[in-house]
This record gives sequence, C-alpha cells and structure tokens, in this order.
Amino acid sequence: MSLDLKVIGAGLGRTGTTSLKIALEILLKGPCFHFLEYGSHPELMDPWRSLIATMPLRSNPDTFRAVPSSEWETLMPGYVGCVDEPASFYWKPLSDVFPEALVVLSVRDTDSWWESMSSVEEQIKEELKRPDLISAKRRAFLDFVDAIYPDWRAESSESAEKSFFEAHNRRVLEHAQRNPSFDRRFLVWKASDGWEPLCNALDIPVPDQAFPYENKRAEYHGY
Repeated sequence: MSLDLKVIGAGLGRTGTTSLKIALEILLKGPCFHFLEYGSHPELMDPWRSLIATMPLRSNPDTFRAVPSSEWETLMPGYVGCVDEPASFYWKPLSDVFPEALVVLSVRDTDSWWESMSSVEEQIKEELKRPDLISAKRRAFLDFVDAIYPDWRAESSESAEKSFFEAHNRRVLEHAQRNPSFDRRFLVWKASDGWEPLCNALDIPVPDQAFPYENKRAEYHGY
C-alpha cells in the first residue's frame, strides 16, 4: 500500500508534538510518525540518515530536492501522519507530494520553547557522561542523533537558537501567505488549543475524551 499522509507537521520539536502525535493517532486511527518512533522502529534510522545526508536539517526548504512518495514510504511506512523532527524540517517537499494533507504548524512561546529544548539537550549530555550505563540500543540511537544533528553537542547560543526557531515558523507562515492552495489546508496550532481546531480542519467529530497532553517538560527530559 502506498503512503497516504493525512497530516504533515511543520512545527519543530518541543512544541506539543507528542500530544499532537497521540491526538492524531486517535483522530486518524493510524500511526503518526514522530522522533520517538525510532525507539520502536530502529530500522528507520538508516533511511533517514541517508536522506538527511543529502538534505541537511536546518537547510532552507526551498533548496530541498523533490522527494517522491515511494521514498517517503521507505522513510515512514504505513504512517498516516507525521509530526516533530526530523520530518517537520521537510514540510515543503512533503506538502508538494501530498497536496491534500493538512499541514499543522505547532507553535509555542519562544522563551518556553528554548527552556524546554535546552533542558532536553542538557539531560542527554548528562547521560553521555556515564557511557557504561548506556545500552547498545540506546548507543545506536545517540549515534543517530549525532549523525543528523552534527552540531548539537556544541555550546548553544540562546539568541541564535531562538532566532532559528522564529525564522522557521515565519518561513512556513510566509509560504502559506504566498500560496492560497497551501493556506487552505494550513493550521497554526498550539497544545492549549486541544481538539477543536484539529477536528474542524480534518472534518472529524471531537472525541469524547480528554485531549492527551503528554511529554511536559517537568515530567519528561529527553527522547
């Protein structure tokens, strides 16, 4: 069966993407790709590593080559949606290949995003200080992180990271403003919005259950 994505997440990590993943799986009744998927599907790391080697993360999306649906099928086999990094960096080629998919830009306050992101990075750096406690599976995952984010261990500049975060969001918003066909299937969403905007955009009834707020920084540090 060929890949048929219903939702493409354009928001960077730490913008409510875990909650969004779980919510979409409930609404779409199928799996939604997210960085966490590498834990249960480590076989997907090599295909993604190959893609990212030719189209590095954080590059201008206008420079990305066209990626055929068959290649996305290899990268996300059987998924009905994708959110979070690294897929969210490829929102533009994904939206070109899946022209009916809803594109969701998950957002949050820049300062709180930076606090959350830097907390995750510090947690992983602390973990790396005890290599004897890292399992082979976890080591393979951390090696993958190093491969796709080659500069992540360097000291982060708060101002530069915040500027990048805001520039990414602005680029997606400006693309929507310039492209009416894209804008018609585009949603800016924050976790506190809950079910209703997603359900309205997908034309799906609001579920009779609480929205799945997950992966809060106070409860979860790292992938």
